[in-house]
Amino acid sequence: MGTSMAKPAIDPGIVTSDAEPMIEFYTSVFGLKRLDPLVLPGIGTIHKLAAGESILRIMVPEQKPGPDGAEKWSSREGIRYLTFEVVSVHAAVESVVQYGGTVALAPIELRPGRMVSQAHDPDGNMLEIGQG
Repeated sequence: MGTSMAKPAIDPGIVTSDAEPMIEFYTSVFGLKRLDPLVLPGIGTIHKLAAGESILRIMVPEQKPGPDGAEKWSSREGIRYLTFEVVSVHAAVESVVQYGGTVALAPIELRPGRMVSQAHDPDGNMLEIGQG
């Protein structure tokens, strides 16, 4: 056995060249709480957004990152989307557009009692939004 988790959460990171639209999006759409940023001289700045015990890290490197280049979110291996469980998928989707994102899949009932939608944040990262 390797080790145990030190906290019951996972902290994903998103690399961007412009933090403010991303911070506004995630705090406004999903209610994440903005924490103090971490400045790493010679590397960049990590803006931290809390969701319970998880922290979404918005990283702005000192050297501007290039675009991903993938044709669609599922055409490359690796971490390709984040899932947010919300109280109202419909309210979240309305906020997505209001705060600079786009809707890739309008809300649908995936199975009885389970609503899902897919959206992109302002940088084009894929998000799954679920309810129930």
